[in-house]
Amino acid sequence: MKLSNNITLTDIIDINTLYNLQEKLGKLVDIPQITTDVNGVPVGKASNFISFCRLIRSSPKGLQQCIECDRQAGLLAMEERQRRIYQCHTGLIDCAAPIIVNDYFIGSVLGGQVLIKGESTIDSIDVEKLSEKFHISREALQVAVEFIPLVSREHLENTVECYSFLANYIAQMGINRLIQEQLLQKSKEKHLLEQTAKKMELKTIQAQINPHFLFNTLNSIARMAVIEDAPQTEELIYHLSDLLRYSLKSIEDFPKIRADIGNIERYLFIQSLRFSDRISYELNIDEALMDYRIPSMIIQPIVENCMVHGLETKPEGGTIRIDGYFVSKKELEIKVTDNGKGIKPDVLKAIQQMGETSNPNIGIGTLNTYNRLKSCFGDRFALTIESSLDIGTCVTIRIPRIKHFSQEGGKLLCIN
Repeated sequence: MKLSNNITLTDIIDINTLYNLQEKLGKLVDIPQITTDVNGVPVGKASNFISFCRLIRSSPKGLQQCIECDRQAGLLAMEERQRRIYQCHTGLIDCAAPIIVNDYFIGSVLGGQVLIKGESTIDSIDVEKLSEKFHISREALQVAVEFIPLVSREHLENTVECYSFLANYIAQMGINRLIQEQLLQKSKEKHLLEQTAKKMELKTIQAQINPHFLFNTLNSIARMAVIEDAPQTEELIYHLSDLLRYSLKSIEDFPKIRADIGNIERYLFIQSLRFSDRISYELNIDEALMDYRIPSMIIQPIVENCMVHGLETKPEGGTIRIDGYFVSKKELEIKVTDNGKGIKPDVLKAIQQMGETSNPNIGIGTLNTYNRLKSCFGDRFALTIESSLDIGTCVTIRIPRIKHFSQEGGKLLCIN
């Protein structure tokens, strides 16, 4: 059982609705009720409180003591996962029923404010002590004590049932709200994926070209480079040809990291020649990592972002570094770092909230990487982006270790 940090009573039920429920239930069974949050603080108004309790709560110190007493009672009921009967700090017998939503404790329904026949009398209430402690008129307290209900234990047990009914009703409202939010979130995610797919489809159509024509042309240029004794040009063209060939493969594949890193190395080689000594790169991939698998074209968009947004427009250039290592027996990390221009704070914030909201500041490459990881691994991945202006950017991808797999529609059905 956990205390809720995200769900509050006011999130799942309207205060006026809660008060009306308390009032109707209170009038039916003639019992006092109050609903509190996890800290014992009342949510809305109390219903049918006896004059003695109203008097105690009229004192700031008394109110504080009552709230703490309610908090402790709620926590004990939460730990026991059931309603409970207890003695409050003034000597009255009270009841508490925990409100639990999806194993989270969000508050309590409390009440009682009675003495039990055969077990206690009004003489058990120390009026003198309470008057001195809470600075309340002794005479007023003495009058109020006379009106404290004296009930049977059976009556009290029935009262607790009413508190449980209200607590369970509120909890069910909370569960319904969570289900609705989850459905809404899934609907938003589906819509976002559909929009992304349409954008990617448009980009594919716009970039469409006959691959056989492209590769034949590149090979012809490479042969000309050999004839003209231009080995660097020849190497550049072959790297470009391999890079394009790999990029045109199905993105549903799960290649070995060795193949994916090899393709990225070809890309970085081409860029380093293009920018001469301005751009350099380092690859530090654990050899034991190389035979594990990764969704294809996941790292490539990150590296391209480093180049295009981080280093290309930086006069002195910079370095891109890719590290790969195991972080546990079940997970591995790929980290892409550059010392480029960094990301503006507003853009970085939008990127870090990726998946929660749709934002035009997020580039299609980064969004595509996130959505591919989400599609393949569900919640079993992490994409972390840290950046400082004029210092650089670090993108970390954490995924499960995969050596063998089966898949359907790009989703992993089995990992081992």
